[in-house]
Amino acid sequence: MSVMLDTLLLRTKEITKSKHGEPKTSTILLLSVAIIMSIMLLMIAGISYTEAGMTEYSTCRDKIIGYEQRGVYTSPEEFRLALSFCGS
Repeated sequence: MSVMLDTLLLRTKEITKSKHGEPKTSTILLLSVAIIMSIMLLMIAGISYTEAGMTEYSTCRDKIIGYEQRGVYTSPEEFRLALSFCGS
């Protein structure tokens, strides 16, 4: 039984190209800017949402304190109960 070996031919003039090239600098830069902008937008949305909630709580609390100063609530427990409704 004989074994035949094929020899490889050296091809010096051919250039092999990979299927997936290196990412270009512009692509990396655009991706970075897109990620940073999306993070900034999420932060702005979160801050505005919490600010609106705090403003709403503050308005509710101010109204209840005004009622308490007018003598609407007869006991401290009733006043605390009214304040607890502002948090929900």
